[in-house]
Amino acid sequence: MYSKITDSFFDIFDGETGLYMGHSHFTLTDGSEQKLLDFLNYNKVPRSLVLLNVSLSDTAANYITPELFQKQSRTAVMFIDAIDAHSQKLIPIEIEMKYDVLVRGKLSGNPYYFESIELGNIEILDVNCRYIQ
Repeated sequence: MYSKITDSFFDIFDGETGLYMGHSHFTLTDGSEQKLLDFLNYNKVPRSLVLLNVSLSDTAANYITPELFQKQSRTAVMFIDAIDAHSQKLIPIEIEMKYDVLVRGKLSGNPYYFESIELGNIEILDVNCRYIQ
């Protein structure tokens, strides 16, 4: 069982072409953290996740900033560190997923920063856990 997620980031790919788009750091809302914990602990795939303070880096040359409220298909590998509830050890986990992304907040005008995005229509493709001795 996992009790908390302490770090999270993505490597993002275009959902239609499979081309690399960039690397992304973000903050999970409390509700999204709980949904991910429910997935890890009970295999309950979240219908949606809300991410805050999404910052893109290492973007591809063909990266085009998404527009507000226009869904786009993505494939990504989410890297998270989860705390094992029993041992209190940090467990690195990789979750490969497909989803539709919807930008909900983009006030700064910076094409590499979003205040809020929503992931929907989530399909989990693979999960890898690396237990550290």
